[in-house]
Amino acid sequence: MISGLLIVNKAGKETSHSVIERIRTLYGIPKAGHFGTLDPMAEGVLLVGLGKATKFFDFYIKKRKQYSGTIKFGFPTSTYDREGLPLSEKKKIDLNGIDLDSLLGEFTGEIRQTPPAYSAKKHKGKPLYKYARENKHVDIKPVLVSIYSLKGKIINPDTIWFEAETSSGTYIRSLAHDIGQKLGAGAYLDSLKRLRIGEFDLSGAVPSQELSERLDISNFQELVIPIESLLPEFPKVIVSPAGSRAVVNGAPLTPKEILKIYPAMNKTHFRLFDEEGKLLAIARKDLKIRQFNPFIVFPD
Repeated sequence: MISGLLIVNKAGKETSHSVIERIRTLYGIPKAGHFGTLDPMAEGVLLVGLGKATKFFDFYIKKRKQYSGTIKFGFPTSTYDREGLPLSEKKKIDLNGIDLDSLLGEFTGEIRQTPPAYSAKKHKGKPLYKYARENKHVDIKPVLVSIYSLKGKIINPDTIWFEAETSSGTYIRSLAHDIGQKLGAGAYLDSLKRLRIGEFDLSGAVPSQELSERLDISNFQELVIPIESLLPEFPKVIVSPAGSRAVVNGAPLTPKEILKIYPAMNKTHFRLFDEEGKLLAIARKDLKIRQFNPFIVFPD
């Protein structure tokens, strides 16, 4: 079974789920999932975990994301994007009369943001969009997110182009809506492209439309980043044969079973490999009793 990470450039007008289903069907991969959804209208980087790599969801969902897009002013919409229903009459606006840098500066840094009613965020185990479709009110609590950078330029009297780097959990639709509310004119997200997730950007992505053309499984396999190459920020630990047997059974790894450690920046988690270069597990280090505790294991 193929295991690894596939970087997809999702086209607009298709869902993240449909991309996953196409991969499962075309290449016979039963276990596949995306690491952070993109709305149907959005395009850009979609990380797809295959096989054993689906266990890395919690790591990749937390990585920073970079976006570009356009925001149109004049009225808000029910979905906070161009696909929703207008919530007010259109107001005439000329953005050339505002200080755009100051406006965007108010949304830079750590901010509180309310997710859109039409979103996949769950409330009591049920996506918010299902409540919205049933016309049921849900008290959505604001969440703390980080906007690391936000810049823009006015491209016509009622539209701005923007580029943003954000933390995980940030809704760009909510950002567009809130900027419109701050200006008093209303606004919605008119277009969106995800440029990057963590270290992965569009330069290494395969267009989603091309997936149906790459029916040769060997060609497809060349596009997949193997699990052994993922999470390079975690130190690489080479373990002895006795250590390998312990690790694949979920048992702790002691210092005497370690042959070599290749240091890396992040010391909270460690990647455990056998002498042949096979990834065995992801582990945490217990400093008190000097051992590594595997919590994600990749048995044969």
